[in-house]
Amino acid sequence: MRVRHVMATAALAGWFAACASSKGGEPVEPVYATVCEARCACEDCSGDKDGLCEAEQEALAERAEQRCQDEHTAYIGCVRLEGRCEDGHHVAEVCDEAEAALLGCLDPDDEERCSTAGDGTCDEPEGTGGCPAGTDPDDCRSFCPYTGNGVCDEPGNTGLCPAGTDVEDCELPRCDHVMDGTCDEPEGTSRCPEGTDVDDCAAPTCADTNDGACDEPEGTGQCAEGTDVDDCAVAPCLTTNDGECDEPEGNGSCADGTDVNDCNDLGTCDNLRSCGNETSGCVACANEGSCADELAACVSDDECIYFRQCAVTCAKGDAACLSACESQRPAGAALYRLYDRCVHCSECRISCNKSGIFGC
Repeated sequence: MRVRHVMATAALAGWFAACASSKGGEPVEPVYATVCEARCACEDCSGDKDGLCEAEQEALAERAEQRCQDEHTAYIGCVRLEGRCEDGHHVAEVCDEAEAALLGCLDPDDEERCSTAGDGTCDEPEGTGGCPAGTDPDDCRSFCPYTGNGVCDEPGNTGLCPAGTDVEDCELPRCDHVMDGTCDEPEGTSRCPEGTDVDDCAAPTCADTNDGACDEPEGTGQCAEGTDVDDCAVAPCLTTNDGECDEPEGNGSCADGTDVNDCNDLGTCDNLRSCGNETSGCVACANEGSCADELAACVSDDECIYFRQCAVTCAKGDAACLSACESQRPAGAALYRLYDRCVHCSECRISCNKSGIFGC
């Protein structure tokens, strides 16, 4: 059981080291005047929480002084040496036994209790997990573990939390286009703020919106219906993928961007009919010609180089691995995306079989 430990204040000032990192770094010299200051360096002590911390520590110290000094000293010594910051909480799991001995001395007839009940944070299993179920009812009665995630989780939206417990997320402006089958958040039509059209936007999004080509089923078919709204706002083409270009540059029977596959003429380099690599075939041709600027922009940028070094270690189709690399080097990923698509989706689309890192 993970326990959020509560200790005495003035009598213990200077005993506690500053919270270590979430990876459990070495303790550093004490920098806090009171234990509450040390704890609040790890945890949110806004509102009344700081006052509750002080009151609880003082009460614990007074009770321990009367008949549990040895247990109190052992517990404090353990937490002083083993305490650390982890996920926003001051924790010391190895001190559970010492804490149990102290609590058993203070309340010999109370086998299950929560030492941090009523401090404003839910410490039962659905919260911090520091206390048994049912021992911190006041804090957990109005607790929402999803606050601050950009999605309203109160009834009427996701319904994951009680009313009034996800105020920050639920103060977003309402969306007048919910549950109409089209995602109206920024990744869709952008008619509504993020988190206000949750059901419609739960479907897969489209990575190629607003690129001039309809990527929904009536276009390239690369994206789900309703995820490339602006590009697909024109009348669909009823003769897609029939081997004949029906857009204006072809027979003109369909609007621009609605018959993408049929109208994707071979690029200059693609005429080589050989994908090759940076020094031969279509890729070399693209690097020296149409994609030279994109290549130069990437190789002159460290972030782009580091992203590529990370991305090439990902197995083909491993979206999670690629996403992790992109999160680490977003600026570099953006530059490499331009180069990757120039080569594999434009100049060498057929020769390389659309085999770029990002896909086409």
